[in-house]
Amino acid sequence: MGMAAERKSKQKRHLPNWNKYWSNFTDLDLLRYKSSNLDETLELLEKEFATKLMSGEQMQLITELEDRISELERIEREEKRSVQGSLFE
Repeated sequence: MGMAAERKSKQKRHLPNWNKYWSNFTDLDLLRYKSSNLDETLELLEKEFATKLMSGEQMQLITELEDRISELERIEREEKRSVQGSLFE
């Protein structure tokens, strides 16, 4: 295996499952901030995992970030409905 291929395979091992990574975050405002400041977010993640993220990896982590935001927004809406419903019982 050449040096470039070896380096690339090592990079792959260090990257998380982005769905699991973002599921550790429960602060919707923080996730929205990360989503609206993608350059900063990508730079921080590259530092955290000591690797350069390829465009496909960036797209995957952005998609999973947006999915997590949607999930937390849905949960927030359901909680509000539940609270509103219990007020009228």
